[in-house]
Order: sequence, then structure tokens, then C-alpha cells
Amino acid sequence: MGIRAGAVVMGAVLSLGGAIALPSVAQTETVSPAPADARFACQYIDGEYVVMYYPQSQPGESYPWAKPTTLGGGWTPERRCTEISRRLESYRPDGLLEMRTSVENDYDIVCVTTQQNSDCRIVLTVPPGQDARVTRDRVFESLTVADSGQQTDAVTTFTGNDRNVLGDLANELNLPSIPGINMPSRRSSDAINLRPFLDPSDGGTGNQLVPSNAPSLNPDRFR
Repeated sequence: MGIRAGAVVMGAVLSLGGAIALPSVAQTETVSPAPADARFACQYIDGEYVVMYYPQSQPGESYPWAKPTTLGGGWTPERRCTEISRRLESYRPDGLLEMRTSVENDYDIVCVTTQQNSDCRIVLTVPPGQDARVTRDRVFESLTVADSGQQTDAVTTFTGNDRNVLGDLANELNLPSIPGINMPSRRSSDAINLRPFLDPSDGGTGNQLVPSNAPSLNPDRFR
């Protein structure tokens, strides 16, 4: 084949290749390797670092617990995600009970109590100048929204009973009350009960662990 003919064929191949659209695939990867029996791990999902929970009774399913966006204080979202998942995993064998806010060494913190230890142990330090409860509710939005009786559309959603779609939408948009529509109230409780978000094997009830379009479990997590 001559040089000119070869160039024509190559050009046709490149042109054809450029016309092929690759399918969109959700990008999921484990940030730090986790032990095979770990239930909490930091995942990088579609451009965000997310603390995921993997219930033992639901192989292949995962639930988002936290999205540690940029909060300041010198911590990157990746570092916070890794540290939050590490701490939750270390407390998990004691039976996670409630998530609260407290003060430790003059710093506001988000912390958890367990069935075996009533002390509130640190999950993350709140950057100076930020409201502890607001920070908790923002980072752990999946838990906060589900705990308040509503539903969130983060990676995998926790279930919420008796949802009113129009009421939820109006509430999210801060619209005035709509006649005939039950408007849900978004509350920020002193403590978030963690047991509904935990598998019975972890001392929870599992009431909120209802899978919905969950991302595929990353096999690299168990290598």
C-alpha cells in the first residue's frame, strides 16, 4: 500500500473513531485500601469524596454517610473523608448509637456515642468560626435528612416513610405553604440516632437500609 493510500485509510479510521461516543460510566474508586471486614470506607464517586457504609447483610450495597466538602482548617475533602471513615470504623465494634456535637480541648467537635461507651468520641473537629450543628448536618446530610423524616438523593438513598413530594419540593425551595399540602418540617436534632442506619450485625436496626440504585461495590476494596 502506498504512503498516500495508507494516509487515506488511517484518516478514515481516525474519523470513524472520533464519531464513536463512549458510554458514561460512574467513576468509583476506593481512596484508601480498607480491610476486608471494614464496613466504613472512603470512596471517590463522580468527583466527590464520600464516606460509605457497607452493611454485612446486603453484599454489594453501599450507603453514603458523609460528604466532607471543603470546610477549611487545613484539611482537604479527601483527608477528612479518610479520617472520618477510619474513626467510624474504629468505633463500630462498640455499637454506634448517636451522633452529637460537643466541645473537646476548647474546640467544637462532631462526635458519636456507642452502646459500650457513653463518652462522645470525636469524628471530626469543626473549623473555628463555624457552627457545630450546621457543620454536622451539612457533612452528614444523608443521615440528617433521613433522620428528619425526609429523603435524600445522594449516591444511595436512605428510605423515608410517608413522603409528600410536593411538600418536600416546596420545603427545599423555601416556598410558602401550599393549601392542602402537608409541609414537612426540617429539624436539626441534638442527636442523630444511628441505629436505623446500621446493620443488625453492627448493633443497629437497619430500618433505613433500603437500597435504591446503589453503585456497584468496588472489588478493589476487598483486595
